[in-house]
Amino acid sequence: MRVTSWLMVAMAACGAGALCFVEGCRMAERKAPVQAATPASESAPAQWQYVPLRTAEQKAKGFAGGEMGQMAFTLAISPSDPNHMAMGIDTAAVYTTTDGSTSWQLRRRGILSNGVQSVAFDPKNPRVLWAAGLHSSAGTPGGAMPAENELAKYSDPLADGIYLTTDGGEHWKLVRNAVYLRRHALNEYFAFDPASFDGTQHRTVYAATHWEGLLKSDDAGATWRVLGFPKTIIHVIALHPKDSRQFFVAADTGLFRSQDAGAGFEKVGANLPAAPVLALTLNAKDPAVLYVALGEKGLWRSTDGGRSFERRMNGIPEGAADKLWVRLISSPANPDYLYADATQWGGPVPFWSHDGGATWQPSEKREDGFQGTGVYWAEGIVAHPTDANVAFHLNPVRKTTDGGRTWQYCGDGVSGFRRGTRTSIAFRPDDPKKMVFFFIDHGSVTTTDGGDTFAYVPPPRQPDLGAITTAVGACDPTPGSRKLLSAVGGWTQQRICISEDDGKTWTVQKDTAANYVFMAFHPQKPNVVYAGRGGDGLRSRDGGATWQVLPHRIRAMLANNGDVVFASRPVDAKGWVSEVQKSSDQGETWETLPGRITGSLGEIDVDPTDPNRLYAASHTGVWVFDGKGWTVRNDQHGLEKDGFGVLNFRCVVVDPTRPSVVYAGQCHSWRGTARGIFRSVDRGEHWENITRNLGPELTVWAITVSPHDGTVWLGTDYGNWKLSE
Repeated sequence: MRVTSWLMVAMAACGAGALCFVEGCRMAERKAPVQAATPASESAPAQWQYVPLRTAEQKAKGFAGGEMGQMAFTLAISPSDPNHMAMGIDTAAVYTTTDGSTSWQLRRRGILSNGVQSVAFDPKNPRVLWAAGLHSSAGTPGGAMPAENELAKYSDPLADGIYLTTDGGEHWKLVRNAVYLRRHALNEYFAFDPASFDGTQHRTVYAATHWEGLLKSDDAGATWRVLGFPKTIIHVIALHPKDSRQFFVAADTGLFRSQDAGAGFEKVGANLPAAPVLALTLNAKDPAVLYVALGEKGLWRSTDGGRSFERRMNGIPEGAADKLWVRLISSPANPDYLYADATQWGGPVPFWSHDGGATWQPSEKREDGFQGTGVYWAEGIVAHPTDANVAFHLNPVRKTTDGGRTWQYCGDGVSGFRRGTRTSIAFRPDDPKKMVFFFIDHGSVTTTDGGDTFAYVPPPRQPDLGAITTAVGACDPTPGSRKLLSAVGGWTQQRICISEDDGKTWTVQKDTAANYVFMAFHPQKPNVVYAGRGGDGLRSRDGGATWQVLPHRIRAMLANNGDVVFASRPVDAKGWVSEVQKSSDQGETWETLPGRITGSLGEIDVDPTDPNRLYAASHTGVWVFDGKGWTVRNDQHGLEKDGFGVLNFRCVVVDPTRPSVVYAGQCHSWRGTARGIFRSVDRGEHWENITRNLGPELTVWAITVSPHDGTVWLGTDYGNWKLSE
C-alpha cells in the first residue's frame, strides 16, 4: 500500500439517512463517515464503497456502522482539541476522528507496518501525531524476550518503528526503526517536554521501544539517542505534571523515575509485588500521587511520588480482582476520577472511581455494538482533558458522559471483520440481495438487503480448536433453500457445520477437523458439495450430511459444469513448485495439467465458460493456464511489487458475469502492507492497479465477485468494501 498517489478513503453512506439524536456520541444529523476524495467527474473511475456491518437496530438508531473486529491497542485524545482522537489497531494502523468520535476515518498512507501499537498527539497541535508501527505477527512471544537472531520474525526495519505525521494523519513518515512486540502491546509510548514547543510541535520527544530501549529526540524525530532500558518491554512513559525534568517509566522490570531528563534512573515502588508495571497514570494536580496497574496483582496508589504504594481494589468483586488489570487512567480535569480495565474477562468493565481509587464501581450499561455488549480485551481507554465525566473505551469505541456508569457506542467507520478466501461470501441464487459472509475470528453474518444491514449468526465456538473462524461457506443453490455450509474453529483447524435456517442454528460435524480453504455446492446437482482442505479435499453427495475424502486439495469448480473441479499439489518439499489437477467426474479420477507454477501458491480460479482457462495467485505473480501450459504475469504486465520489493499475490477470481475480467489481490501476510487489488480486462494478459481510494497501501485477503451483477466484494483488514462499474 505505498507508492502511488493517495485518494483518501471514501466511505459511502450505505443507506444511512439523516436522523435525530440527543445522547452520547450522536449528533442532530448522522450519516456514514465520508473522507475527502478526488472531485468526481464523468471520466473519474468508480471508487470503492465502504460496507460496515450494522444491525437493523443500529440502523434504526441512525448509526452508519462499524464492527471494528481487530485488536485496538491504543486510544488517544488531543489535549489541545478533544474533538481530535486517534486509535492504533494491530492490522489496520491508525483511525482518526475530528468530531469527537461521531465518525472515524482510516489514516495510514505511508505506514508500511501491519499495524500501530501506540499513538499520541502533540499536546499543543492536534495535527501532529506519533505512532509505533509493529509487525503484528501473531506468534510474537508473550513471555521472555526473543533472541536477537529471532527479531526478524517479529519486526522489519523497512516497516516497523516510530512514525510521524504533521497533517493529521494524511501522510506518515517512518522516522526511526524500532521493535514493537505484538503480545506486549500496552498503553502510552510517547511523552513530550512542554518547554520544547516551537510554535508548531514539541521538539523534545521521548519514545518507548521493546528492544532498543528508551529513546529521546531533541529535533522532532530527526535524530535519536538511547537513554537506557535496552531489551526491555516499556509500557508507559509519563512526565511529571509540574517538572518536565522528572518522568516515570513503567516496564516489565518495574517502575523507574528520572529527575534529570533521563540522564539517570532509580527504581521506585520498593513495596510493589514483583510484576510488570502495565499501566501508569499521574495525578495532574498533585505530583506526589500516582497509580499503577500490575496485571493480576491489581491496582496500586502512591502518595509519596512513587516511593511506596498501597493496593486499591475496594469495590472490585472477588473473581475480577485477580484478572489482568492493564489499563488505568485518571482524568486531567479531576484526578480523583479514575477508570480501570482488565483483559480477558467480559464483565462490567471498565470500573470507575470518583474518590481517587479509594472505592471502585462497575459500569452499569454498555450500548450494543455489532456483536452486542461483550468486552473481553482491555484495548484502550482515555479521559477527556477538560470534562471529568467524559471518557472513551474500546472495543468498539464507546463513550461515557456520566463518569463511567453508562457507555454509548461511538464506533462508526471503524471496521475489521476480515474475510479470508474467495468462498467467504455465499450468494443466494434466487435473490441478489441475500448473502452470507464468513469471517476469520468472528463467525458468519447474513444480509437480506444487499449489505445495508446484517444479522450476526455465528456457528458454535469450538474451544478445543481456537476461535470462531469461518473462512469458507456456501449456500445451497436450490431455489427457496435456507441451507448453509461452513467450517468453524481456529485459524488452522475447523469443523464443517451445517444450518438449515439461514444460520440461526448450526450443527457441527465433530469428525471433520481440518484447515478449510474452499467450499462450494455443485450448481447443477445441489446434493453434491466440495470442500478444499490444507492437504486434501472432501466431497458430499447428500448435501453435506456425509463426506468422502478425495486425494487432492480442491481449489476451484467450473460454474457451468460442477462435475469439473481443480486441485493443487506441491511437487517439492517446501511447497514452492506446484502442479494443478483436473477432475471431470466429481473427483473420481484426476489428470495433471501440463506445466508447473513457482512460488507459494494461493488461490486458483477457472473461467466459468472455459475449463481450459485457469488463473493462479502466487508469490511470483499471477499465473495463466491456456490449455497447454502455465505462464506468469508479473510487474512486466502491469502488476506491481509491494514496498518490500516482491509480488506476493494471494487471491485471484474471474468475474462470472464477464469472463474476460479477472481480479487479483496482493497480501504480504504479517510482514506489512501490500499494493492492493489489480484487474485484467483481457483474460489475464495485462493488469492495472484499481486500489484507487483505498490505496496506495492495501492488504487484500479476499476477493469475491457477485454472480448476479459482477459487483466486486473486497475483504481487508479494514473490513468490507465493494466496487460496481
